[in-house]
Amino acid sequence: MKRCILLIHVLLLTCVLVLTGCSKTEAPQAQTSESKISAGVYYISESGSDLIAEKTEIPDTSRKGQLKYLIEQLISPPAGKTSPLCDGTKLNSVTIKDDVAVVDFSKEFSNKDDLKQTLAPAAVAKTLCTLDFISGVQILVDGKEAIGTDGKPLGIIRENDLVINKGEPTQAPKTTLVLYFSDENAEYLVPERRNVEIASGDTVEKVIVNELLKGPTEGGHFKTIPAEAKVLSIETKNNVCFVNFSKEFVDKHSGGSAGERLTVYSIVNSLTELGTIDMVQFLIEGEKREEFVHMAFNEPIVRDKSIIKQ
Repeated sequence: MKRCILLIHVLLLTCVLVLTGCSKTEAPQAQTSESKISAGVYYISESGSDLIAEKTEIPDTSRKGQLKYLIEQLISPPAGKTSPLCDGTKLNSVTIKDDVAVVDFSKEFSNKDDLKQTLAPAAVAKTLCTLDFISGVQILVDGKEAIGTDGKPLGIIRENDLVINKGEPTQAPKTTLVLYFSDENAEYLVPERRNVEIASGDTVEKVIVNELLKGPTEGGHFKTIPAEAKVLSIETKNNVCFVNFSKEFVDKHSGGSAGERLTVYSIVNSLTELGTIDMVQFLIEGEKREEFVHMAFNEPIVRDKSIIKQ
């Protein structure tokens, strides 16, 4: 009887050892590295007039975490990339309602920067819609629905409203420019808002000067640049825009110190409406000129609000 009990104990112990060994062999290995998801973040292109996607890896696998990470990349882009959001913009909150990302930004999102006000909503929507669980984006500013450049609420921007072209420049959206022309008495500058499309390869600075050359479209506004003048080149460095005109800019000017001042500041004030330009350096045929005729012309010129008609 004792021998039989001993045999049973041995068999039970053998089974336990076998089962324990099987358990160790079949246990799944714990993941040592965090899974990542690829997405596209839309920054302002080198031309400064449209958006281009930059592939990025999202380290956070939670849905809300993915959204926050992408928005943070838009707010604080890596070196060499330009944020489509106005300076100082902060993220208040982000939530998900069904397939719509509801993003609440700080008031800086609506700062006066016509180009970024146009590009920012598209950049946010394009970026977040690269995630497979988001097909629409609603943008709020301090809890209230964001307003578009047309003065109307943006509403929900759906994925179907956007052309997602990953890694390639997108077609430039309409941009609102503020241009300055002479008033009817040739005493002050008067603003004129104009919606234009900036083609890929163009810069907003070039478009501004070309629109000034075309002249005003509103009654009581008058052109300030000679029709014969040509723009040879435009380049912005360290917030100074270098505008290089042909010699006709000076030679064909109607003359007078007041007329010179209106011409110069129609260009300077129009360009400094952009948040990226503080001053304008004029060149004639690639060279600095000491004087226009009456006014100093060899140093960068800053914005003058006093010449704008109130």
